[in-house]
Amino acid sequence: FRGYHGKAALFTHIFNVSLDPPCVLLMDTGAHTIQEITCSACSAYLGWKIVRAHEWAEKWKEGGCILELELV
Repeated sequence: FRGYHGKAALFTHIFNVSLDPPCVLLMDTGAHTIQEITCSACSAYLGWKIVRAHEWAEKWKEGGCILELELV
């Protein structure tokens, strides 16, 4: 995976984070409804949660959290 700051990874369970309201993000793989993820202690941006993949082939990502490795 690629994030805004470089390499990123998909996680199914994360802790001590806050989620922003959902919004639609257009990616190379199609449109996704996401929620940005921030640290609950310092509010630093960490990545995003995929709430809904609009393309059928990308549905497997739904519910997953993309964390930017540079920021973790």
